[in-house]
Amino acid sequence: MHFSRLLLGAALFLPFACDSGDQPKIGLPPARAADGADAPKVPGPPPRPEQGVAAGPAVASGAGRYVSTALPKHSADLSPRMSGTLIDVMVEEGERVKKGQLLFRLDARASRLGIAQAETSLQAATISRDNAQRELERQRKLAQSGSISAAVLERAEHAYTAASNGINQAEVALSMAKRNSGDSTVSSPIDGVVTKKLKNVGESVTMMPPTVVMVVQDQSVIELRARIPETALKTIREGQTITAHFSALELARSATVVRIQPTVDAQTRTIEIVANVDNSDNLLRPGMYVEVELAAPAAELAAAPAEPAKQAEKAVASAKRKRPAAAGGPL
Repeated sequence: MHFSRLLLGAALFLPFACDSGDQPKIGLPPARAADGADAPKVPGPPPRPEQGVAAGPAVASGAGRYVSTALPKHSADLSPRMSGTLIDVMVEEGERVKKGQLLFRLDARASRLGIAQAETSLQAATISRDNAQRELERQRKLAQSGSISAAVLERAEHAYTAASNGINQAEVALSMAKRNSGDSTVSSPIDGVVTKKLKNVGESVTMMPPTVVMVVQDQSVIELRARIPETALKTIREGQTITAHFSALELARSATVVRIQPTVDAQTRTIEIVANVDNSDNLLRPGMYVEVELAAPAAELAAAPAEPAKQAEKAVASAKRKRPAAAGGPL
């Protein structure tokens, strides 16, 4: 009995022994300075603006630099208009071509045989039509003399009509055969440069699915596509001049905004703009890394330089007010 009382007393005393002031207090606020003020915070240098984001008021207008995609103004993936085998490719990669210039040719022997066959069919249909016409004239004379019935004359008229229809069908077949023969050659639809040659002489190509034989691009104008913040819609306009920076060439050129896409990306809150850069000297290339620069309005440019300095001065003054007095003397 006495031993049980000792165990009970020890159990009651254990929680008070564990609740010692030496244990850390979880969830308590941080310690405060002696005078009750928060610990002073020494301000660092003002943050530098990231690339593509303007500092100060310029952010509201979307001014800054934005990564863009450089594309050719026009690009054509050329495929054959019939299936067959390449027998001639007249140009190489990097070669400049004119609109209407012959680029490649397919084996057209099957097409030529088709033309010959269609011409033979047309001749046969013409002979049949002529025979039917002579028979119809003979039956009409007999019908006038009463030698034949009306049913015989009617059969002769139907035969002539069928032969005439045969002529029309043969002419259509010949026209299609000639067209197929013309489809064996492919010409350039634009003035430009051959940027890719994907097939060589002797390879088979198909019309469906289309086999791309070569790619021709018009690079006289480079098209730039960039996504900018929707806030820039207040200042950006079609026809406006912006600056394009080509870092690989250490070159900057003026670009003209030709189109502002009609929709805003709901996830990124950006809108795409399209601008054109003149490339008559052929220095620029599609696919190059390029940044487009949007200038801030004049009022924002005047206010922007002074704003970071004012913010830094306010931060230093606020820190001095909160800094406690050093031991042994005033600040």
